[in-house]
Amino acid sequence: MLCTPTISATAADAYNSACTTLLEKISLCSTGDKKCVVVVAGGESVHHVLRKAFSAQSNWGNVIFVLADERCLPVGDSQRNDTALLSLIDSHSFESSPQLVSIPAERGPANGSIELENILKKVGKPNIVMISVADDGHIASLFPLSGHLSATTWSCAITDSPKAPRERVTCSMAYFALTTHRIALQTGHNKRDIFVRLQQGERLPLAVFSPTHWFLDSDAAQ
Repeated sequence: MLCTPTISATAADAYNSACTTLLEKISLCSTGDKKCVVVVAGGESVHHVLRKAFSAQSNWGNVIFVLADERCLPVGDSQRNDTALLSLIDSHSFESSPQLVSIPAERGPANGSIELENILKKVGKPNIVMISVADDGHIASLFPLSGHLSATTWSCAITDSPKAPRERVTCSMAYFALTTHRIALQTGHNKRDIFVRLQQGERLPLAVFSPTHWFLDSDAAQ
């Protein structure tokens, strides 16, 4: 069941609110020497929040970032999610740096998914998942009406993505559901249709994700 969204006047305000929640949950989940596993999607909204969070505190040594999905492209390709996130991490000075777990999507969807499954089993259950919602309603690489939405494995091999590239590797809804802290970001006029469709009861991927914290700006909510 979807939670009641926090609606802010601007996208920047929504990112600030999400940043506050993210830092609170990380602090809650990483007491002492405990590791906090944070699953993050690619995209500008998530990076806006992470940029604010990295600027707000410097000790991230107990945090393990896991990418929600990855495109099947060579390592270092500018369109890969891990390339962008590594660049963001490298642009900050940390007292203690976070760990990044990349998805081996360069191995192809089938092999990459098998390897990701093994990686996730070693990393363990996520503490926090933070995703953004695309204008077509997909989250990570889980698209509306996709049979992968009901997968019981922790990873999925995508070979028919409606958006290029067609081949991807993604964490599954079953994996996302293992955490009690699920943050969704939805900003901009082009996301307005998503909110309306959800209110009308359409079972989009965000409804399956069932965020515990949902941040919109006024453009996405009107």
